[in-house]
Amino acid sequence: MEKQNKESTDKFLQFVSKYNGGEILYREGDPQETFFIISKGKAQLKLESEDFILLTLSKGDFFGEESLNTDQTAFYTVEILEDSDIIRIPYPDLIEMMKKNSEIALKILKKLSEKNVKLEKMLLERTRQAQAIEAREKTASKEKTGSAKDRTAAEETKSEDQTSEKINPNIKASLVIQRSNRAVPLSKVHTYLGRRDYTTGFVPDIDLTEEDLEKYISRKHAKIFFSEGKFYVSEEPGAINGTFLNGNKLKTGVKYELKNSDEMTLCHLNILFKF
Repeated sequence: MEKQNKESTDKFLQFVSKYNGGEILYREGDPQETFFIISKGKAQLKLESEDFILLTLSKGDFFGEESLNTDQTAFYTVEILEDSDIIRIPYPDLIEMMKKNSEIALKILKKLSEKNVKLEKMLLERTRQAQAIEAREKTASKEKTGSAKDRTAAEETKSEDQTSEKINPNIKASLVIQRSNRAVPLSKVHTYLGRRDYTTGFVPDIDLTEEDLEKYISRKHAKIFFSEGKFYVSEEPGAINGTFLNGNKLKTGVKYELKNSDEMTLCHLNILFKF
């Protein structure tokens, strides 16, 4: 059995290819005749047509199962997030391996099941969020207009949003909120992250209310700003429960440079920076 497993591993190694972070492996709709396994690194599955992140995969995960069907095109776009080693197995070789080694077939089936569970959980979460938003909107439409104080606060927030300086549209940067896989482009020089305040009407530039189900994140928790071609993050005064960058706790009011694929954590919520 050990000899058989070693032979299978050696056979996989002959298909390893190296990719750099930021590369697109293939796009939604491309012909799909190859099965992929991540040996090292990370990749992201996304629907470019809907600007929606499906899953982030790492070592041991696979994709390209569409290749098991005849004349099947890719369901999603695959972007390499960091320098990675990817095992590319053409359809005929994969079928041969599965016929000769049942353990390979069982491992693929198990991983496929795990992947489907992740997708189902993500879709269910998005459905619940959409239903919650719809319910609140219906409730709000039946309520009377708020007090003069609330209206003034909302108008000030709107005015602040309209006058915020914009980043050059040729500069592409975004945040991917891991809990919901929501991708948010960064378009302003100053961008606040936090939860909305239903009392005053304050809404941060990136509203994390739906993802922060536990309500741990502050109203104005952190700020991302753009200066001289670089992005920075800082924790806002009054933020509680901490802000982290790649696992390191930030000091309030101190700016930290952001680099591609850096991971920020607001309390418990992980957010990926893409630039």
